[in-house]
Amino acid sequence: MADFNFLRVVPVDLKRYLPQFLEKDPTFSKTLEALSTEHEKQRLQLIDVTKQFFITTATWGLADWEEFLDLHPDPGDSDVKRRARVLIALRGSQTTTLSRVRDIINAYGNGYVEEHNDQYYFIVFTTRTDDASIAEMRKTIDIYKPAHLGCYVYLGWAWDGKITFDGTYTYGTNMDEWSGNNNG
Repeated sequence: MADFNFLRVVPVDLKRYLPQFLEKDPTFSKTLEALSTEHEKQRLQLIDVTKQFFITTATWGLADWEEFLDLHPDPGDSDVKRRARVLIALRGSQTTTLSRVRDIINAYGNGYVEEHNDQYYFIVFTTRTDDASIAEMRKTIDIYKPAHLGCYVYLGWAWDGKITFDGTYTYGTNMDEWSGNNNG
């Protein structure tokens, strides 16, 4: 993370720049204290505004990045998740690698990728099960995955305490094909 210190790295105290005898005047001292407080507010504000220009440090500025990239975060998304999605969108023109697919998956929850290059497909394993996040993850993977590779998703691979009995013991998991224009 970048260090956002401009001219001063310590809180502002204008008395440091003036002769000490001026501090003894109560009016001048109070004026310096008020000016120092305002100057410190401005210093901190400049640092905060500057942070919004960098995705890795943006907070309230993330909404502007998302608007610029036409991203629509869920109301409960953390800043970390929102930053990850912005970075994915900005890196869109890069070659898709295994690491890139992992980044996409982790922007929407937890998971990993299993490659089957000899058979031209990969499997996404994710704990994510809510429909909105899955749909958004799928859309993003479809945009960035190489067209010649098939993609399957295995939902609910982590233990979530749910067991369904359907003749066998299952753990609330299922696998779907996400290849081509299949919306299933």
